[in-house]
Amino acid sequence: MTPSQWAGVLERIKQREKPSVYLSREKMKAVLGFSVRKHQEYVKDSEYVRPAVGGEWYPVLELGWYEGKKHMTTVRLDFYDDQKRTMFLLKYGNGQD
Repeated sequence: MTPSQWAGVLERIKQREKPSVYLSREKMKAVLGFSVRKHQEYVKDSEYVRPAVGGEWYPVLELGWYEGKKHMTTVRLDFYDDQKRTMFLLKYGNGQD
């Protein structure tokens, strides 16, 4: 899910759970059945159009890792229990508003 979707889910978790649950990674894993992981990667940019001038590599600061890629950050939830995963989906949805 996107970081903004996770922020919405976290707000709903904060309304239902004690602070110790969502502030502690181990307690979150024990009570809610998952841990949170921030994932960053470079993915193909579907809107990228290669410039007409030459076909050379461009500076990293200008385009990211390499030509035609963009940086993307997502939040991943690593579930350890299928029943708690199902309960999470019922309580908080899948991150969609």
